[in-house]
Amino acid sequence: MINLYLVRHGETAGNVRQLIQGVTNSRLDAHGRKQAFALGLGLKASGLKFDRVVSSDLIRAQETAQQILLGMDEKQPIETNSGLREENDGIFEGRELKDVSQEVFGVPDYHQLVTSGKVPLEAIPDRLHAADVTDQAESTQQIVSRYDLALRRIVAAAEAAHETSVLVVSHGTASLLWLLAHGADLPNRTELTNASVSKVRYQNGRFKVDWLDNTTFRDQGLQEAWSQ
Repeated sequence: MINLYLVRHGETAGNVRQLIQGVTNSRLDAHGRKQAFALGLGLKASGLKFDRVVSSDLIRAQETAQQILLGMDEKQPIETNSGLREENDGIFEGRELKDVSQEVFGVPDYHQLVTSGKVPLEAIPDRLHAADVTDQAESTQQIVSRYDLALRRIVAAAEAAHETSVLVVSHGTASLLWLLAHGADLPNRTELTNASVSKVRYQNGRFKVDWLDNTTFRDQGLQEAWSQ
């Protein structure tokens, strides 16, 4: 059995400005670095150890992995895997959420369509995909299939090396879409929380979600390091 710990990257300036980042590169802001470092502190305090660390190849995810390892006081190589990227939003990349929401969905904030229960999260990438005349924006199925292939390659490598625990640093929407496709129950959400952890077990070719969007490790680290 292999335990996967899926982490969403820390906060970026694009998150704060409500930009559609997708596969556009961006760095963690000061608060995002603090979140990721605190997550590392919390993971260390919990006694968790990782045989392998794999990150999306986007900078915000790699920086998060680096800060986690600093917080854990661990020196490990960080593998990168482009299959763990956030969804590709095509021509909508880098634009303000409110503008794309109005243009594609006819509302000021499409996140509210999901949080209100009017539209499932799975419908959002499909609408963006259909609206992208360049056909670059990924559909939900494309995102989930790409992410699933990446994780299966990761667990295959871990199995071959007789490893049992892998830290995977990725993104808020792509990770959540994959988790929902594998039975996760997190209704009316559009993304995971920055520097949260979700645990998945892999055994006999199957993934099973144990828990979701856990911010306890991050918050424990924040309290430990910055409460005084």
